[in-house]
Amino acid sequence: MEGKLKKSKGPNTRSVWWCYLVAVLLILIYLLPIYIMLNLSFRTLQDLGSKLSLPAAWNLQNYADVLKSGDLWLGFKNSIILVVETVTLEIVLAALAAYGLARSSGRLSESIRNLNMGIMMIPSVALLVGTYGLMVKFHMTNTLYGLALLSAAGGIPGTMFMYVNFVVSIPTALDEAAAIDGAGVIRTFTQIIMPQLKAVTVTRIIMSATGCWNNYLMPMYLLQDKSKFTIILVIKSAFNRTNGVGNLPKACATCALGLLPVILLYLFLQKYIIEGQIDSSVK
Repeated sequence: MEGKLKKSKGPNTRSVWWCYLVAVLLILIYLLPIYIMLNLSFRTLQDLGSKLSLPAAWNLQNYADVLKSGDLWLGFKNSIILVVETVTLEIVLAALAAYGLARSSGRLSESIRNLNMGIMMIPSVALLVGTYGLMVKFHMTNTLYGLALLSAAGGIPGTMFMYVNFVVSIPTALDEAAAIDGAGVIRTFTQIIMPQLKAVTVTRIIMSATGCWNNYLMPMYLLQDKSKFTIILVIKSAFNRTNGVGNLPKACATCALGLLPVILLYLFLQKYIIEGQIDSSVK
């Protein structure tokens, strides 16, 4: 061969500097509201400078006042109760339903899967009037368990969809071997199938817990009793007390502390989210 062959360039070998530029711009856009919130939370009431400039004098008293307030801890307690109830119901019921659908065949099973996907496409806002009327009829307003049932019902279709894709990939020979050894359906599911669904289970727990913690729409309509307020409603009340103007630094401090748990959850467990989403797409 005369000379050296020219190195061929494929579609993935071109310069993609503009992709990094776009990524940096998107990150800055996402971080801008967080920066403004943190910036305002360290200010005094008299500091009326630009929201983008640093505080004239750093003030930690806002955080001290919020931590001393009982509203923040009450919101944390109610939100934790709501998250635990919602995630438990959603994961258990969705996993059992997905196992049954994945191991079934026929038109009925296929119809249920299609119906489940159709339910996922319906926005929750479109069902707001009917849902609120149903909750009033069953006396579930101003109750955390009622809100947990509603939140779990809204998350079950998406969770079940992900579980079905995973369970289908598990060989049915494992079920048959367990049945020969005398294991029933529930024991087979809990001891054979469920341990293999760790990635998707952790992913859905994190996504469901985060969505439930940050849920604003339904708690706003269903929880009028201040003793039942979740952390998001506590943050809303902090801004409403002064119409978002009078004590804005303290309200921003309340918002920063209220969102801290879910931010830490993402930072420490993001590898499980990525692993679960990649495995789900491969399945």
